[in-house]
Amino acid sequence: AEHPDSPLPSHKYNMATIAQSDLVGFTEMSSQRTPEEVVKVIEELFNIFDDLTDKYGVYKIETVGDAYIAGMAEQPLTPRHSVVTVLRFALTMVEKTEAWSRRQGEDVRLRVGVHCGECVGGVVGKDMQRYHLFGSICSVLDILEGTSSPGSVQISTACFNAMQQELGVTWGEKVLELLNCRVVGRTEENLRTSKGEIHFYSEVCGLTYFLLPLQTVQRHRTH
Repeated sequence: AEHPDSPLPSHKYNMATIAQSDLVGFTEMSSQRTPEEVVKVIEELFNIFDDLTDKYGVYKIETVGDAYIAGMAEQPLTPRHSVVTVLRFALTMVEKTEAWSRRQGEDVRLRVGVHCGECVGGVVGKDMQRYHLFGSICSVLDILEGTSSPGSVQISTACFNAMQQELGVTWGEKVLELLNCRVVGRTEENLRTSKGEIHFYSEVCGLTYFLLPLQTVQRHRTH
């Protein structure tokens, strides 16, 4: 048996693709609901996302408040690694959130950031052990998600290049057909969060791109 003071297991992933999402409009909606109603809303949406992780074979890493983080990497995180699969998962999350909002008559939308890179995964804690990812990929994801637009998936240059390589296409070619989305390169001088915080492209390792589900293209607005 392992000694209780033995280091907990960890693993270095040479290439992981992680999606981090946040519910836009959730805070405003929550202020008008009871705590029980807020819990029910989160449960409904996260159950939808959980079903999508099963559908796409994506690993659910953690939830923090109304943020949902999931992705793929080489074993042992997931049996296989596919950038395109994570992007399809993220795009479907956006679409399912929009569909839920229409059914409920709510103005809640999802914004997502996706990045590819190396990281370390490991179990932390003694009593309530959790599996976490560590590395610069986490700070990049925070910025990509925070500066994304409602109803869209913002991806890094690394993710964009890996997507093209996996799809076997170049910029713009067949991406709409293969992913059922539109790709838009960002042209603003800097990245900006909804709270007005400014970030530089260098913080996310290069230029970024929006993936817009076709259903949401008409509603898309950049900051």
